[in-house]
Amino acid sequence: MQNYVALLGIFLLWASVIWLPITVFRAKELQGQSKAWALSSIFAFFMVFFGYTRAIAGGSVMEAFAWSVSWLMPIGIALFLRKSAPNVPLPEWDKWLGALVLVSFLPMMGILPGLLRQFAAAIW
Repeated sequence: MQNYVALLGIFLLWASVIWLPITVFRAKELQGQSKAWALSSIFAFFMVFFGYTRAIAGGSVMEAFAWSVSWLMPIGIALFLRKSAPNVPLPEWDKWLGALVLVSFLPMMGILPGLLRQFAAAIW
């Protein structure tokens, strides 16, 4: 079970990393409440990143589980922004980013755990 949760966390982390640049672009282009949603997705990414690396550095199993599932937050907010904003820039890119996540995850699956441990050791 713990291995599946770790795999889920790494997959969702990779999806968040792929979606981050388009969310930053959308935050620059949008105005009003849509911009606030884009910024909240960006801030959620960094919040979860720091919590996730803290759990890797020395947290409990339950803490790691909670932060693994928390990777859904930045992705969910970014996808909500795409659906809710009428003038979101580059709306067709989301399906291509999803395909990119699926195609590129297997090669990155061997690299990401080591990188995360290095980030966790450097930060915490």
